[in-house]
Amino acid sequence: MSMSSTNYNTLNVHEYIDAIEREIESEEPTFRARLRYQNKKPVIRSLIDMQTKDDFNKLLRTQQKQTEYDKMRDFCQNILQPRIRDLPPDERQKIPNFDAALEVALSKPADKGIQTFYRLASGREYKGRLIDLVSDLVPDEEQNCIQSMTPMTEDEVLIHAIDSIANDERDFERKDERIEAARKCIDYFQSNFNGNSGSNGDPASSKLNGLECEQACLNWLQDQNRKDDIVLGNVVINNYTTKSRQKYLNQAHGIARNVIWTQTVRNGITSEFDAVVLRPSWLNNNGEMSTSITEIWEAKYSMSPSSLHDVLSKKTPAIRALMRDDQLSISYNGNHHSLRDRNEGMVLGVFGSELLPPLQALGQLKSTAMSYALSADVDIAMNAIDSGIVELSVDILLHDLRKLRQKYVEASKDFDIVVKTVAA
Repeated sequence: MSMSSTNYNTLNVHEYIDAIEREIESEEPTFRARLRYQNKKPVIRSLIDMQTKDDFNKLLRTQQKQTEYDKMRDFCQNILQPRIRDLPPDERQKIPNFDAALEVALSKPADKGIQTFYRLASGREYKGRLIDLVSDLVPDEEQNCIQSMTPMTEDEVLIHAIDSIANDERDFERKDERIEAARKCIDYFQSNFNGNSGSNGDPASSKLNGLECEQACLNWLQDQNRKDDIVLGNVVINNYTTKSRQKYLNQAHGIARNVIWTQTVRNGITSEFDAVVLRPSWLNNNGEMSTSITEIWEAKYSMSPSSLHDVLSKKTPAIRALMRDDQLSISYNGNHHSLRDRNEGMVLGVFGSELLPPLQALGQLKSTAMSYALSADVDIAMNAIDSGIVELSVDILLHDLRKLRQKYVEASKDFDIVVKTVAA
């Protein structure tokens, strides 16, 4: 049976949380779990004293671009340029401005990455494909070029990040010990997982499941008896300052842009909604129309504590901010309308194709608690590298679950929250 023809039930969130809580209370006072491949980054982040995930990811991006830039610079400057200069005049004429182009590339900052070196092959002859230039003019350097262009592996990036912190003047408690543990962490995961992430999920399959769930959500909304309501999918949120940008004026890849325009600053909380339901109404006989948002929906393939937490933590603050904007408007299908009457009885919907059973939800909570503990507590991280085991109190799970319930209660004060999942 396709998802579009499936029946969906309304989930009682309090009862679902109660069932998970009973599973937790049946556990021993502490639980033990083995390190998984997915724990590698949280452990290293804790050990090298990166306080936030954003700072850590920024460090990794910086190190990756710097190292890949250095590899390409060394190849172009020390290997390719001397070989180009030694070419016969007729061959050299294919790239007469190589030296000047390389000088420009070398003047660019490393955070531009290796793309700046591809311009060495600009023009009709090679059209920005540096490997084609090398294959044509100095084919014996092709392998060196490929190696210089090859992206770094995750472990290589992590090793460079650890080295950069080790050599940095910034100091923190037990720095040398923690740096050594971070290097040991790389060895541990390479030895125990042999380059295999151990993930049960296929990213491509997960993406397809997500897209299928979004479409099923739209189909289900459109199948309801909604009279004049308008159901829009993939509604982007943008500030009025971006309104002149071409990508928001035209269709992209054959898909019309549905955009909510706001003058508020979103602070990166969310950038789109999977589905929005509009209700138009006529204000007077002159044809002036009022449009209001009655429902906002998020599609989550697997309904679980994690997916509920994601919606309640990211979507509800964004919606509250939008509702406070008296200049809010929306563009869709060539129409543009101001949005009014947005606060009264709005539905916040969460649509899923499957419900994670309470016992499996408990496993998810354990995994989340373990990842957080590894990234927040240095001693837990260091002990885990030595033993391969993390031991935590179940009280942490109860605390996290009760925080989820409180978020749901608080959001329910502002929205009529509806959670739909596949009927058993």
